[in-house]
Amino acid sequence: MEKLEQFIKAILETRKVWLLEAKEGFFAMLEDSNGDSYVPVWESEESAKKAAQGDWEGYTVTDMGFSELQHWLKELAADEIDIAVAPEAEGEITAIPSYKFGKWLKPYDDHSYKEEDDEAGDDDDFDYGDGWAQPWS
Repeated sequence: MEKLEQFIKAILETRKVWLLEAKEGFFAMLEDSNGDSYVPVWESEESAKKAAQGDWEGYTVTDMGFSELQHWLKELAADEIDIAVAPEAEGEITAIPSYKFGKWLKPYDDHSYKEEDDEAGDDDDFDYGDGWAQPWS
């Protein structure tokens, strides 16, 4: 629980999370032995850089602000993909359901992120694709 509390405190200070991106719109993913999928997020650029090795070597470290993340979490929840908070190299994860993380972030969303379709009144979420699932022990 301490890890989650530290993560939340850190992201509240910066109002963003860090991810690993294989190519534009395709982010690192994890899959557990039950077939459940997760998008790993980190609280800092340094932590994400440390994770960019092994199967994720060559991935780009990128950040995502709360406003954009809020939009993306809706799509992840619909696809039944959850969040893995700063996964450990040993394979341990702290998981947060995407819809719960989205509800928690809602008060901090400054609505600064606008999708191209927002101007046209289209409410569809931006499609980041299926991601690149990586096996996770």
